[in-house]
Amino acid sequence: MPLDHSKATVTISIAGIALSCINKLEGNRFEIGFLRCDRHRPLLDIQEIEFDPKTGESIRSCLIPHSLNLDEDITINAINGGGPQCGSRVSQYVRRAFDRLEDTGDEEDFRWIPDLEGPEFHGHKLTINHRSKLLPTLYLNDGILYTRQKTDEAFARVPVRGRSSKTALGKLAYGINADIICKDGGEVVLSNIARSGAPDGGSRCSVKLPKKERSRYLITIENHCQLADEIEGTDFQLFYEVVKDPAGKEFDLRRVVETGCYAAAEEPPEGRADFTLDGFPQNCLAGYLGETDSLNG
Repeated sequence: MPLDHSKATVTISIAGIALSCINKLEGNRFEIGFLRCDRHRPLLDIQEIEFDPKTGESIRSCLIPHSLNLDEDITINAINGGGPQCGSRVSQYVRRAFDRLEDTGDEEDFRWIPDLEGPEFHGHKLTINHRSKLLPTLYLNDGILYTRQKTDEAFARVPVRGRSSKTALGKLAYGINADIICKDGGEVVLSNIARSGAPDGGSRCSVKLPKKERSRYLITIENHCQLADEIEGTDFQLFYEVVKDPAGKEFDLRRVVETGCYAAAEEPPEGRADFTLDGFPQNCLAGYLGETDSLNG
C-alpha cells in the first residue's frame, strides 16, 4: 500500500548533502550527519500546520521558535505518554518492483536514495575517517523513512580515483523524509546533545511537539550550497572527506541522457550504448551507508 501521510504527527524533511545509516544495534535508530564545509551550513525550521477536520486541507501554518544549536548533535525522540516510542522504531518504505535505470518503482521508495556501500557504488563497507565533518548528526528513534522527491535527471557513476567503469545508474532521491505517527498523549521531542555523550547524554534546548487533533508538524533540515564552487564535478565528492574505500576508489556523478537506438553516443557508460554522459548536475544529494551500523564508528 502507498504511504498515508495524513496520519503523521511529525514529518521530517531532509535535503542537501548528508550521510546516513540505520543503527541495528540500537533498535534501528536512524542516524544522519550533515557535511560541513565552507559552502554548506545546515538550516532547521519547525512549522505547525493546522488542518480543516472535514476536508483535510491546510488552513494556516506558523513557525515554532527554537534555540536548537546546529553546532551540536540533535536527538528526535518519539515518546508515548512518557513511556516507549510512539511507533515501532525506524523502518524503510519499500514497495513493489524497483529498477532505477528504467525508472520503475514507487515515487517514495527508500531505494531511490543512493547506497554508497551497495552494488551500484563500492559494494562493501566503507571506513568513516572524519566523523567531525558530520555536524550536526541527527538521531531518530522512530519513523518511516522514504524518498522526499525523485530527481528529474538521470545519473551515471564516474570514477574519480581508482580503476572502475563509468556506469549508468538512473534517477536518485533528492532528499529523505520520515513520518512519525504518535498515539493520543504522545509527543516528539527535539534536544541538543553533547557529542562526547552522543546520543544519550547532556540533552538540552528541548522542543516538544505534542500530538494535536487538528495539527501536524513539519521539521525541515536543509544543507544546500551557499557559495559557488570552481572545482569541476559535484559535491558528491565531499562524501570522501568523511568515508574511505579500502581500495582507494572514489566516485562522482554526471548526468546521463538517452540517445536511443538510432544515434551514436559520444561518451557511453559501460554496456549502455543507448546512453551518453552529459554535464555535472548541481544537486546536493543525501547518501546512505547500508553496511554501516553507526556514524560514530
